[in-house]
Amino acid sequence: MTRVLRLAIFVSIILAGGVAHADAPSVPIDAAGATLADALAKVDRGAAKVGETTIIATVAPGDPAKPVDAAMLRAALGKRKLKILDEHPADIGQRLVIVVEATTGARGRIAVDPGGGTITLTARPSTAKPPGKCVAIPLVNHAVHVRSRGTDQRGERREGETFWDLATARIHDVDGDGLVDAFVPIAKRDACPEEVTYRVYAVRGSCGHDLGTLGPGSFAWDASTVALDTSGYRPFTLAAQKTAYGKRRIPEMTTTTRQFAVRKGRYTQVAIKRTKGTCHHCALWTCSSP
Repeated sequence: MTRVLRLAIFVSIILAGGVAHADAPSVPIDAAGATLADALAKVDRGAAKVGETTIIATVAPGDPAKPVDAAMLRAALGKRKLKILDEHPADIGQRLVIVVEATTGARGRIAVDPGGGTITLTARPSTAKPPGKCVAIPLVNHAVHVRSRGTDQRGERREGETFWDLATARIHDVDGDGLVDAFVPIAKRDACPEEVTYRVYAVRGSCGHDLGTLGPGSFAWDASTVALDTSGYRPFTLAAQKTAYGKRRIPEMTTTTRQFAVRKGRYTQVAIKRTKGTCHHCALWTCSSP
């Protein structure tokens, strides 16, 4: 059986960089606009750090057969006098991202698809100018079939196939201005999702400032809410996993964790750690491009 995953980026995120925090309330999609508006009205900008981003609520799953009602969200936000700064699909699926600004300057974001989403708030958006020229953001995609095999808990052999379509997408807000920035996949032919790196562009209108590359690997669960560091940009941690047969053909998994921070205007790897362990029921996988 082949599963088709038309995802923008192979990361451990839910809806444009958000994660489902246990302490964040869940609201239905038709209450998302009011929830964000209420939070923006109450926010204490004086107590917030520049670029600080918080998840104020999650959006409950809707009808999987129906696309997100963007007009309804726009109307709800407009009714509360919020200015829509940005609206776009986060990837090639049904996901929608809307960024708004209150009269105070605070910004909020709703990122949602039929499976649910997140509502985030940036009380004091950064106004820093990214380095370099604002250039066209490349539209790139890396399509790959991932074939896996392994032994389940009952000792039975299992095989599967998944199709990934990793494309240029706006995922995380890297500079704390409340707008999600662009990540462009960089991969050789037949590269597995965990082998893909990403060139980062700080988005300004229809163009972006090149901030270098991140990866390979998957983003940490809290990637969208990590505080900006002294560079004025958000540091990132990515982990890449790889499996192979070890002794007695028992699978072993190697996890490589890399940390990145902006140095002299470019994302630079600042730390790396590798761990390896036996994983009896982990799958082994191979990848091939169409």
